Amino acid sequence: MSATAHPAGPAPSRGDGGGVTVLLPDVPAFGPVTARRMRRALAVYAVVWLAGSLPGWLGAGPALTAFGHGLVLPGGGFLLDGSSVAAAVALVTFVVSLALWWYAGPVVLPPLVWTAAAVVAALTVAPRTGPGAAAAVVPAIPVVLLVLAVVVHLARHRVQHRRRAALNAELAATPFVISGPPDLDTGPPVAESSPEDLAHLRYALDIALQPLDRFDGFIVLEQYREGALRYQLTSLGTGLGMSQYTRTPAFSGYLAEAQRNAIEKMLDRRVWGYWRTENLWGNLSTCRDPLATDENIMLTGWHGTMLGFYALLNDRRYAEPGALTFRWSSEEAYPHDHHAVARQIHDGMDRSDYTLIPCEPNWVYTVCNAFGINAMLGHDRAHGSTYVEDLCERLRWSYEHEFLRPDGRIVGVRARHLGLSWNFWTGAAVQLNTVYWMHPAFPDLAQRAWWQLRRNELSLRDGRPVLPPRASNRVDVGSYRLGRDTFAQVAITMAAREIGDDEMADAAAALLAERETVEERDGARRYAGASPMVNFYAVLGRFGRRHALRDLLGHGGVPQAWRTGPRLADVAYPDVLVARAVTDGRALDLVLRPGAGPVRTVLAVDRLVPGAVHRVTGARTDEVVADGDGRALVEVDLGDRLAVRLYPV
Repeated sequence: MSATAHPAGPAPSRGDGGGVTVLLPDVPAFGPVTARRMRRALAVYAVVWLAGSLPGWLGAGPALTAFGHGLVLPGGGFLLDGSSVAAAVALVTFVVSLALWWYAGPVVLPPLVWTAAAVVAALTVAPRTGPGAAAAVVPAIPVVLLVLAVVVHLARHRVQHRRRAALNAELAATPFVISGPPDLDTGPPVAESSPEDLAHLRYALDIALQPLDRFDGFIVLEQYREGALRYQLTSLGTGLGMSQYTRTPAFSGYLAEAQRNAIEKMLDRRVWGYWRTENLWGNLSTCRDPLATDENIMLTGWHGTMLGFYALLNDRRYAEPGALTFRWSSEEAYPHDHHAVARQIHDGMDRSDYTLIPCEPNWVYTVCNAFGINAMLGHDRAHGSTYVEDLCERLRWSYEHEFLRPDGRIVGVRARHLGLSWNFWTGAAVQLNTVYWMHPAFPDLAQRAWWQLRRNELSLRDGRPVLPPRASNRVDVGSYRLGRDTFAQVAITMAAREIGDDEMADAAAALLAERETVEERDGARRYAGASPMVNFYAVLGRFGRRHALRDLLGHGGVPQAWRTGPRLADVAYPDVLVARAVTDGRALDLVLRPGAGPVRTVLAVDRLVPGAVHRVTGARTDEVVADGDGRALVEVDLGDRLAVRLYPV
């Protein structure tokens, strides 16, 4: 049973050209859930405001009046005796506490700072200070500010609403093609990786294949925001998974091992241990189990997305009980599995009146919830659950009415307790990532958002993608450094390739190749000026194709032939780089390249017909016989690009 029933959002309509038209909904100034949150917050503040104003109105002593004024307005108590500098310091400190609350979730910090400033003012106010004009002025300040904020918001809303009408006139004549499931008889398209592709993939592989307890090559700054290890691991694992889906679906070996390592590194306490502190100061809970709350989608959603990739492309090992055990110490551990991760996200969303659920305690991010939806989608496709189907209409409604402006701009973050949002978290780079990760579940909304980006912010100038010169478009999310718009260009390649705008994707890829300094080490290449996470996302964009993410997670687009046909099970890394590996259920087609110079090496192939003779081309022998387990070894001389084909007689 859902926590709050919502009417379904406006359904896309069929356009004259056979596509789907997706108009912007009539978004109210405050969505119904947001309005309830704001009314509740205002009611609580009204009680505080009245209690804080009464001492001054009744002529109480200066200490009590200063304390009351401090409750009415952060730093307001210092205004009783004209200490404007102290009042300004208190107000700035409070604003900083709000920023820290947003940054890392300490919900207790702003009220503590607010109350402490009131106490200090009460203790330091001049003994014979009378309330004077302060009794009227201080209580009036927050009222005036609140009224002004509402007036400004309503005025902006009217402007955005007028803009919506113009945009809808264009959208009504702009049909979007929403893809159906890929043809699983012929199989989704499988391309061949170029030497450049393989060199960038090697960067990700080298980092992923190190021992599980090592994090060489990662940036370790802090574990609360975008540069945290969990986000680096997810971008690493999904980039590797996408390369397998679009280039080498009939290869497991070191590529599957690398994905497992990314998944299992998430179980390291250095990755998830932040939750002890964040749950304590954000939810006032001492529980350390990262799946024991609805407010940790920043771990479960991102981890779950990797789990879905792996389950669809490789095997279902993480569905076994205890397969994902978060160990705090030798005596304390929290055993979970793929089912538990997906179920936790679903149940949390089902209980939420927003349907979307928080990342850091209180803060609801649209892009993080897109990861949560994809985590459920991957589980649905791999294990037959219906988590997304259960919540689909509620999720769509919330995205369209609580997290969308009338002019179609996605609201990137909203405070669950207060209902507030702000424009800082709405830069193009954030919008681009939301477009990409939203596409599997809500392709119409993703394509509309892409259309708006192309119309309003993203353009081609002299064949180069150009974004507005905002700081949010020029920050490296993995290192927090301001500089070039490298991450934004990487995000363009991801989103444009997924949506099917090859012109923009090719332009962004060409700009990165031309502009970025490439560092090469032992055959692995990376953009030298970018963080590991941006380089991992560059791999994800490089190996994407039209609707690849939607095909995989949205449709479970893995043919039965890929699951059961012959597979390249193991090769030596980095001696053998697999540029292409695909099966039609009977034959195995490979394209291999040497990674460390010419080499004679052995390919291990499995899922063959036990005891059957198989012909081989491109190898040192013309045929092999599968053993009783359906395995065979094939020896090859690898000096340059080598095509190998194996098929039953």
